[in-house]
Amino acid sequence: MPPSARPALPQTPPRKARRRLACGLSAFLRAGLLGGLLGGLSGCLEAQAELQLPGYIEADVTAVASPVAGTMAQMAVKEGQAVRAGETLYVLESRQEEARLAEAQARKEQAEAQTHNLSKGAREAELESLRARLRYAKAQLSQAEAHLKKSESLFRKNFVSEAQLDNERTNVSLAQSQVEDARAALRAAKLGARSDERAAAAAQASAAQAGVAQVEWLLQQKKVAAPVGGVVQELYVRQGEFSATGATVLTILHAGSLRVRFFVPNDLRPQFMPGAAVAVAISGCDKPVNARISRVSARPEYTQPMMFSQELRDRLSFLTEARLEAPAGCTVPPGTPVGVRVSAGSGADKSVAKAS
Repeated sequence: MPPSARPALPQTPPRKARRRLACGLSAFLRAGLLGGLLGGLSGCLEAQAELQLPGYIEADVTAVASPVAGTMAQMAVKEGQAVRAGETLYVLESRQEEARLAEAQARKEQAEAQTHNLSKGAREAELESLRARLRYAKAQLSQAEAHLKKSESLFRKNFVSEAQLDNERTNVSLAQSQVEDARAALRAAKLGARSDERAAAAAQASAAQAGVAQVEWLLQQKKVAAPVGGVVQELYVRQGEFSATGATVLTILHAGSLRVRFFVPNDLRPQFMPGAAVAVAISGCDKPVNARISRVSARPEYTQPMMFSQELRDRLSFLTEARLEAPAGCTVPPGTPVGVRVSAGSGADKSVAKAS
């Protein structure tokens, strides 16, 4: 049979037409009426208008751990409990640190008392003893000067020898030296300790103060507060158990940090730019939850090392994040799979089909 005489074969309808035709025929066979066909086609068109990009819920989580080890004395929160920043989470046993703090404070008081004592000088009783010593030295000097004056008078009359006169003069010099020594001792007692001794005592007091501050800091680490506000997600250490240094004790899910992560096909990317509002469908929620695009990755996913045609360009996907608004009466734990609705438009059904 010549080619011109062959019957013309029906052309294969495009994918979009095939999908609509299949939906319509299925509805017609189920209902058996024209109205069923129209209702089925309407349902198919509505399903196409409700196309969704698959995604999942993610949130910021803080792992709380104390920088010191200890036995859990009190766990002040429970899993699922809402906490505010600065609220006490747990307390570790701290009797040893309290004893060390008492010892450090005693050492500090001792060093401060020693420093104060060295800066005051001698006590009043010691000063009075030095004053009496000075008075005695002055009396000895007066007596020696009187003897010298008398000997000089007798020497002029040749009643005493020159050697005795020299001895009296020596006694006067000795008495003057004793007076000067007593005066110097009294001045030194009033001044207090030497400057280097006072400096050493002050340094010892500073070291004692630093020791108290160190133990106080260690004691503060036994009482851990919430670094951020949110919800306690999971407890890893229970009351009575031992917590090692740096080990995670509990985790906190940040308040207001829920976001949806999904991949946007390249030809739909202009609809999902930062700041754009999207609707997120969540299983179990009566209404979609509103979200706002916060980030779009600058690098595409699933790329191939070749020159991109129109078909290959449409297969590129971009990681996108959107911050969720507070869903009224609907909880969304991290990891929940969700769908981001795509408004009906040219190329939307083809892009979602490729992305899926």
